[in-house]
Amino acid sequence: MVPLLLALSLQALQPQAATDDLPRLVDKVENHYESVRDFEADFTQRYERRLLNRVTEEKGHLWMKKPGRMRWEYRSPEQKLFVTDGTKAYFYIPAEKQVMVSHEPRGAMAMEKGSPFELLAGKGRLGASFGFFPSEEPAKEGGMVIHLVPLTHHEEFEDVEIEVDPKDGRLLRLVLRDLQRNRTEFLFQNVRENLGLAETLFRFTIPSGVEVVVQSP
Repeated sequence: MVPLLLALSLQALQPQAATDDLPRLVDKVENHYESVRDFEADFTQRYERRLLNRVTEEKGHLWMKKPGRMRWEYRSPEQKLFVTDGTKAYFYIPAEKQVMVSHEPRGAMAMEKGSPFELLAGKGRLGASFGFFPSEEPAKEGGMVIHLVPLTHHEEFEDVEIEVDPKDGRLLRLVLRDLQRNRTEFLFQNVRENLGLAETLFRFTIPSGVEVVVQSP
């Protein structure tokens, strides 16, 4: 009986301990990305449409450089490219011979103000944009998972889960869920930081012979 009572007592204490640890863990994540000037990583993006019970998966390589520069190269199953220099964004689909241009580098990749990607791009802090809570999402990469609830309404996502390395605060996985509970998951692997990435990575020249669609603000 005593071991059972002890086990139940420990279970009752676990949520409180996790809650107490959260501010320190969030600080560790923010401090880590304050020290990161740039990084590159392989990524896997999975999009789950709940209504259709369908999952699509894409893979590629990501480069980021402060402030606000990003380059997402999708390599399988289809080639696509998203590039922003922090002021203008391009989304290029070679198979469709189309480039979408935005003079506000937000929307794509849920990059609007208050997005968790702002942390990676050096343009925001988690504590300024989200409330954070213990998560019921299971860890997949051996890290700790934090549930983030945005402090303001967002069209692109309803809530967020991030899995981070508790040793150094590095982001391992990010999950966005929308109002319909569709789920977009980003997994980051083979991360390399503070490389001195060239500015040319974040510039894009529109190829000849493609359709150019300029998005309105």
